[in-house]
Amino acid sequence: MTTKDSIQEQQAPPAVLTIAGSDSSGGAGIQADLKTFMAHGTYGLSVITAITAQNTQTVHSASRVSPNMVAQQMSAVMSDIDVRAAKTGMLADAEVIKAVATSWQSALEIRGTAIPLVVDPVMVSTSGTQLLDADALTTLREKLLPLATIVTPNLREAEALLNMAPYAIDSVNAMRQAALQISTQFNVEVTIVKGGHLQLADPGTVVDVVYERALDNFTQVSSARIDSVNTHGTGCTLSAAIAANLAKGLVIADAVRNGIRYVNEAIQTSYKVGRGAGPVNHAYALCTMPIVRPTLYNPHPFTQYLKDNSKGLWQQYTQHSFVGQAAAGTLSTSVFVHYLKQDYAYLKHYARATALAAFKSDSLGEVSVLVDAMQACVRESKLHVEMCAKWGVSRAEMEQEQESWSSVAYTRYIIDRGMAGDVLELLVAMYPCLLGYGEAARIAADDSKTLRQGNPFWPWISAYAGDDFQAAVAQGRQVIEDLVSRDILGPQRLKRLVTTFCETTTLEIKFWDSALEIN
Repeated sequence: MTTKDSIQEQQAPPAVLTIAGSDSSGGAGIQADLKTFMAHGTYGLSVITAITAQNTQTVHSASRVSPNMVAQQMSAVMSDIDVRAAKTGMLADAEVIKAVATSWQSALEIRGTAIPLVVDPVMVSTSGTQLLDADALTTLREKLLPLATIVTPNLREAEALLNMAPYAIDSVNAMRQAALQISTQFNVEVTIVKGGHLQLADPGTVVDVVYERALDNFTQVSSARIDSVNTHGTGCTLSAAIAANLAKGLVIADAVRNGIRYVNEAIQTSYKVGRGAGPVNHAYALCTMPIVRPTLYNPHPFTQYLKDNSKGLWQQYTQHSFVGQAAAGTLSTSVFVHYLKQDYAYLKHYARATALAAFKSDSLGEVSVLVDAMQACVRESKLHVEMCAKWGVSRAEMEQEQESWSSVAYTRYIIDRGMAGDVLELLVAMYPCLLGYGEAARIAADDSKTLRQGNPFWPWISAYAGDDFQAAVAQGRQVIEDLVSRDILGPQRLKRLVTTFCETTTLEIKFWDSALEIN
């Protein structure tokens, strides 16, 4: 296979469709949606329902696209491209809504499979311009909402959908009741009532209410309220982010949570455009997170980023003198036995951390890999027992060995990361052990100076350089890379993950240092 062939075989990102109006200022509508799709690593498609002349201050005028043209756009796109999720925004009037609903149903019938549809019931622009009349609202309720997987009204839109008086939703409890009513009345799987316009007792907090009808479950997602005028297009951006996350295979709860976080961070990193309500920074992740898609020459970009940003720690760890002395056969036996005893205790906690990661995961594929990793810990501990037995150290003695402070610090740090963070942060904390042992062993095994014959430490090196352990490294690395590909790593989260990786790499170095220090 040539390099050209390999590049051509790169898998296309999932396609996401926006059915919405055009915003000439670029902050909302299809422009915001397409930026959001790209920021999430998806391929954006568009069906334009209206064209507006607007800026950050006001909407000057709007012209709808004919219902026939809307229907033709939808047919052209969906008959050719594998759309994985879609969202609607500004739909202009009743006839356009009917065209969208009819075209969507036809496409689903031809496809034969369900496609998630996120409906953002856009009724009023940020500047206050009415974008949907009473007839269109009725059609939206009757024709489109029953087709939605998720609907994302703000407080005023929720009131309009339920024929409530303006400002009737004045509390979080009222938001919960509205979400329940919308899902029940219109047969919508998930309703998100956005609370950005609700003033809470804590003025620094925004609460969004998520209701999942199948589970009869409410979730309140709290975010920091950002003091910014740059909120033009936040509703469009949230629905687009959720649709992109669904297209990437996230479960609804994670798709919503990640979408809300993305919008919050996009507001935090926004900049001034125009003299009115500016847009959010849709590209903040693209600008600040140099985690590219896997390529032929960089198949594991997140792993490479962690190592590149370890400030030399990774090289110090994988080329540690403990491994160097073991490879040369000059390591003190007492040092190695001490290490094996401590690592035996460490493996118990590592297995516990792996079990915690499996508990936190919602993917059976990830759980299967993590179960394999726990079994690998058992096999690894047996190797330690067998090697210690050669030097007259029994399993009972290993069990009774007091855990060193370096081991205590390391294992408790990993467990703490697991308890405080999500599954990705826990796996990143555990990553240096898995990845580093694999790399250090391969470096030693590939070195022509490494002593094999008569070297009592060679079985230890060869076990980690061998196919079984290297396969475990590849499996674990793929789980982490896949998690990152489905996440939105904003600057603060990426910084935290790099810090976690560096701290556990430092603890690995100290673990080997402490063994050498007993001599």
